[in-house]
Amino acid sequence: MKATRYPVQLRQVTTIRDGAMKEEVIIEAIGTLFETKDGYALKFIQADEQPIETVIKWSEDQVALIRKGLVVMHHVFVIGKQTRSLYDSQFGQMWMSAVTDSIEMGDARMAFAYQLEMDEQPVGDYTIEITWKRSDENGI
Repeated sequence: MKATRYPVQLRQVTTIRDGAMKEEVIIEAIGTLFETKDGYALKFIQADEQPIETVIKWSEDQVALIRKGLVVMHHVFVIGKQTRSLYDSQFGQMWMSAVTDSIEMGDARMAFAYQLEMDEQPVGDYTIEITWKRSDENGI
């Protein structure tokens, strides 16, 4: 059986809270949504001066975030657990640590929230929400 796969127009909103500071980063892109055996995967290119290929895979209890390009990382977020990985950027390598608070899945929507530390320093509370709709374009 071949996995369902189709192009989507997606919107990713990352909300960062650090004390009284709140910032939102919005990415809009064309990507491809895949059905996996236990969830879904979304692949897209984050447009930047140097594009970053991004893959997000999710199921009910975990999310994997994989980025290749200017930033290289592969982090798995698991509800209620602290997870660690290396984050590689033009500024060098850092340890990334996250405690995942929630993962939500719905029709054409997924979101996850976590507390982030970089090199053992608190960075803030992050929420990433992705919504999508089917697209007539080819996707990735």
